[in-house]
Parts: sequence; structure tokens; C-alpha cells
Amino acid sequence: MRYPRVMDGAWWQLITSQFMHHDAPHLWFNIAGVWIAWLLFPEQLKTPHNWIVIVPILLSSSIIELFGAPTYEVYAGFSGTLYGVFAYAALKDTLNRNWIGGVVFAALVIKILMDWDQPETGDAIAVFAHVGGAIGAVSLVFAEKLALKRNTK
Repeated sequence: MRYPRVMDGAWWQLITSQFMHHDAPHLWFNIAGVWIAWLLFPEQLKTPHNWIVIVPILLSSSIIELFGAPTYEVYAGFSGTLYGVFAYAALKDTLNRNWIGGVVFAALVIKILMDWDQPETGDAIAVFAHVGGAIGAVSLVFAEKLALKRNTK
């Protein structure tokens, strides 16, 4: 995602930037992250329908990266969305009283806080994209709970 272009109307880069990578190891780390999420949270991510949450998480990650770090010239990668997928599945597990979700969610929050506290590495790891993915995911979990509560009344 190239910030000046997005601001000039190339809105599709909010989506396509998540599927671009800086190099092969970057791509493979993200693929490994998807695989680990699927292994850790089989109940939350077992069908293709469960993976539809990637779309709003992806957009949240890109938008918050765009406005949170406007001087960061280029953003590419899926890590913000991965943080969101982990946050989404872990929080749902936590609310369903599965301990692994609580551990992963706590670790994710600690990792984000550590990244936030290290501004000199912030550009290298796209802290705002990670925060955006996590915020989008937490918002989705609570929106789903609210919708479920309204439907059961």
C-alpha cells in the first residue's frame, strides 16, 4: 500500500497490500501464521465460512495503518490481519472458557504493548497494522455477541 496513492483514490490498495510481501521469508512467515492459527483454534476456524472475518479485519488493519503511520511509505504483508485472526479466535475461545484462547489473547496483548513501547522498531513491524487487526477482531467478536443476544430475545 502506497499512502499517497491510497489518499489519491487507489482505495483497492487497502485490500491488495495485505496480499503483497516484501520477500519470500515474509510470505512464508505469514503462511506459517495462518497454519498455526488454524491448528490452535480448530473450532473457530474450521470452515471457509469462519474465515470470512478476514475481510473486515483486513480493512481495519489497513485503515489504521494508513492513518496511524502516514509517514510509513509502503505497507505490505498479512501480519496485521494475522494479529486480527489470532485476536478473534483467541477472544472467542476465551469467552467460551477455553484456556488456550486466554493464554494466546494475553500473549497477543503483551506483544502489541511491547511493540508499541519500542518506537524505533515500529516502522519495521507495522505496529499500527497489528493494532488495527486486533481492534477489528475484538470489535467483531463483540458485534457477534450483541447480534446473538438480540436474536435470542
